[in-house]
Amino acid sequence: MRRITVFRLCFCAWFLLSLPLVLAPSAARQPSSQPKTDIIAHRGASGYAPEHTLSSYRLAACMQADYIEVDVQMTKDRKLIAMHDATLARTTNAETVYPRRAPWRVNDFSFAELRRLDAGSWFDTRFAGERIPTLEEVIQMLKAEHVEAPLYIETKQPGIEEAVVHLLKKHGFLQQRRVMFQSFHPESLQALRPLIPHGIRLIQLVGKKEAHSGRDELLQQIAIYADGIGLPLSAVTEEWVRAAHGRGLIVHVYTVNEPHDLARLCTLGVDGLFTDYPDRPGRIAACRRLLRH
Repeated sequence: MRRITVFRLCFCAWFLLSLPLVLAPSAARQPSSQPKTDIIAHRGASGYAPEHTLSSYRLAACMQADYIEVDVQMTKDRKLIAMHDATLARTTNAETVYPRRAPWRVNDFSFAELRRLDAGSWFDTRFAGERIPTLEEVIQMLKAEHVEAPLYIETKQPGIEEAVVHLLKKHGFLQQRRVMFQSFHPESLQALRPLIPHGIRLIQLVGKKEAHSGRDELLQQIAIYADGIGLPLSAVTEEWVRAAHGRGLIVHVYTVNEPHDLARLCTLGVDGLFTDYPDRPGRIAACRRLLRH
């Protein structure tokens, strides 16, 4: 059983009690003889809290996600931060704080400048004052609160690999059970391969256009340097999963929030799925029980 600090326990209790009953977490996932499907908290528990904030990561841990996804970018002064978009407009008040700095690209700002921004109010006033965290702050929070779920790091831009690896190594996270990497950039994964220990997985993300053309050739190329493929939900078929597994690649799917999609992916044998609601995939256990009948 995971150890949970008093602070984290209080946070979980407060947050879950504040949710409407219709969003209450599903029953905990139960053991099954079927192959396990990993539940990856997409930008944290981003359906319930502002993405890529410490609140979102804490809640994902409360919901016992198997992995916590962190998109990583680098600021103008080379600080590694958790942020998905290339610009700040959608998830912060950058337009108000820095009205003359459109288009508010992340790498045009120093970390001190980013620290002035509110990264929570856009989602809900309960999260007013949330800040953009550094990758190091995320790691320190996980360590301090004894969170066992590994990080699932996406490198959003090539060229940050050495800095990310250095930071993970510094905190003891550069090991198989603490981290996994993904990227849309093949060159980023290829740069990571010689920097990381054997056994740490690299997942090549592909977009809709790629996924719907040249499947076998694409899988052949990916298998040279990666351990798996990240597919958009709309592209996943039984043939895709079978072909990827035939190449020795695991299959992760993004982004899966609806019960009917969860049930379909169960039957296809995918290895993991990204979801904004890490509590909902508890229904996968019920799906697996049905498959045995």
